[in-house]
Amino acid sequence: MLAGLVSFFMISCNEDEIETYSGPDAVNMWIGTTRDSAEMSFLALEPTLTEYDFNVELRIQSVLKNEDREVKINLGALTTAAAGENFEVAENVTIPAGETSVIVPVKVYKKGLADIEGGLVVELVVGASKDFIPGVYGKMKLSFAGDFPKNWYASTTSDVGAIPYFWGKCTKNKYQFVFEHLGTIDLKDYAGWNYTPIIAMQNELNAKLEKYAADHDGEYLLDDDGSKMWFSAGT
Repeated sequence: MLAGLVSFFMISCNEDEIETYSGPDAVNMWIGTTRDSAEMSFLALEPTLTEYDFNVELRIQSVLKNEDREVKINLGALTTAAAGENFEVAENVTIPAGETSVIVPVKVYKKGLADIEGGLVVELVVGASKDFIPGVYGKMKLSFAGDFPKNWYASTTSDVGAIPYFWGKCTKNKYQFVFEHLGTIDLKDYAGWNYTPIIAMQNELNAKLEKYAADHDGEYLLDDDGSKMWFSAGT
């Protein structure tokens, strides 16, 4: 019995030992619960707003240290925007002593975007420094436009869920039609896997297309490729 108690005590002590992180000190990038990429269009904002901040969170993968540490931010090969003209971001960011993360604003500007088809991209890359290396998610692609997004967009999530399965692929003409019907490009009220609101809006949009055709001698509005515009899985 005594041997059993000693054995249990030794196991318990081993289980209570706290393991510390022993890998290289690394930095990952997030925006909310999203990693890798984020996008926005100024069409989703008030018309008077001329700039927007992507708030990128740098999260360190490291043992806490009682000293400030520096993270270097580089621009990746996917970047098409001009620093100082289309956007601004700090090149060096300080992680305060004892902290595990910091928010880095990436300010993008509306000026000139309306004339740029598809918008612009800023790709942030964590650079190697004396304090850190890039983590698994050491890159962040930020896309911003003054026109309609290339993909169905919701401000609350990077995954719009079932929308493409009922509305079809995102095209400029379809998005413009949705925008004129809803008054916004932000599909946050429909994003997700609750089919009911998505199907209800699909029916509304197609009914409006039918009415347009009835009012114009059977001529339907056309999609980007010249085909009949319609909201369904195969269009």
